[in-house]
Amino acid sequence: MPKKKPTPVEDLIIPPQDAKICGTICLCQMTLVLSSVAIVYLTVAIYVPSTRAMQSGISETPVMCTTTRGVTVDTCDWGSCGEWCLSKTSGSCMQIYVNLRRNGSNLLLANCTNIAQKFCYGKDQENAKKNRCIADECKNLTGTFNCSMGMCIDITDSFECIYKDTDPPLKCSGRRGKITCIDLHGLYSCNRGTCERIRTPYNCDRQCGDIPTRHKNVIMLSGDEVYLSECQRCIDSDTGEEVWNESQDNIIMASCHTILNTSRGLEASDCVNGSLLANNILSDMANFTYLSYLSVFNTVPLDERQIVAPPEPELLIANESKLLINLEGCVNTLRDECKEFLKIYGKDGTDHNARARFPCFYSVDNPGIVVARFNLAMATRQFVVASVLPSVLFIVSCLTLILCQRTVVVGDDAKMRFQGCVQGEAESTEKTASTNNAFPFCWTETESNPASI
Repeated sequence: MPKKKPTPVEDLIIPPQDAKICGTICLCQMTLVLSSVAIVYLTVAIYVPSTRAMQSGISETPVMCTTTRGVTVDTCDWGSCGEWCLSKTSGSCMQIYVNLRRNGSNLLLANCTNIAQKFCYGKDQENAKKNRCIADECKNLTGTFNCSMGMCIDITDSFECIYKDTDPPLKCSGRRGKITCIDLHGLYSCNRGTCERIRTPYNCDRQCGDIPTRHKNVIMLSGDEVYLSECQRCIDSDTGEEVWNESQDNIIMASCHTILNTSRGLEASDCVNGSLLANNILSDMANFTYLSYLSVFNTVPLDERQIVAPPEPELLIANESKLLINLEGCVNTLRDECKEFLKIYGKDGTDHNARARFPCFYSVDNPGIVVARFNLAMATRQFVVASVLPSVLFIVSCLTLILCQRTVVVGDDAKMRFQGCVQGEAESTEKTASTNNAFPFCWTETESNPASI
């Protein structure tokens, strides 16, 4: 019997499809693996946080928080912000505590002239030169220094401190000076390396005493800034009610979160501690510390009903709550978000600057924990997209691979083909099925085909 010649590709009932089949299988396998990994990762990054957000009961209406203290602890059972949610925070971390209160009033100061803005920033702790006593950098200190764990910052140019008593002097110069002053902590008055710790009570006023108050009947404080102006009236933006006008012949003062100078006038948000001052209380110039004192302790309220710009204690919800960046207390971006977060929200006033004041979110059932970031709509949207997309890709790729397993066969020429539906003789079908050792199929090359001889 003559040797059977191979059938030319163009004469085959079903030509070889190796490239298409291999490409399809490889693409589906890659999609299957990537979607599986995505589902595992998104469980921690999206599914769990989104589920917690939807079940937390946190209101989407923000309230206000003010940082009361920020402490760094060595043993961290919770932290305000962690850089990677897949690993539990360990070692030292920073814990931020805030007081939680309802929102203040939104005020519009209309028909204002002679507007002045004064910045009274204290010492920038981040960029200020730090004298490390262990490195023998405290041997020539002269002035007033704010020290923490043997690291001292010169605040002489920023603050004027008045005090009565000091601790016995410590000599930071000489052979044992750096050992003596290695643990300096607190406020110190130094002279050529000899430092005395200032005892409480003491009063440190910012060197910001040139605030012009002459011919001003409006004084608004916002953090480390002061806005002064001469306005005709003050309106409650929420109700449209006029709460003050210049005919009262006094000075209106309040502490607000934000103050904007717009075409309508000065627009202030979240105003509290609204008060009225007599014209003779202030001279032509005032310092920042005195104005801050008046805004808190003045006894004449702006609104006797304590509805418009009420005293801050009247709005208090919780005195000391834990602050988290979000419900998880961590982020997965690996972009040093926590460093910036702790720098901004960790301002507790210990450096004699203004405390951080910001919108936050909480649950009525658990006011002991507040979060700085909360967006329920975005969390729901992320949950839906992260659930549907990888799941659909996983199912489609899995079904495609199963289909390939059921329909792809290898012919006598070692080429892969999709099974067709060409009817052939039963004997040839059985022979081909046994040769390929595959699933039953419905096509064959018949012996009657002239091209196969």
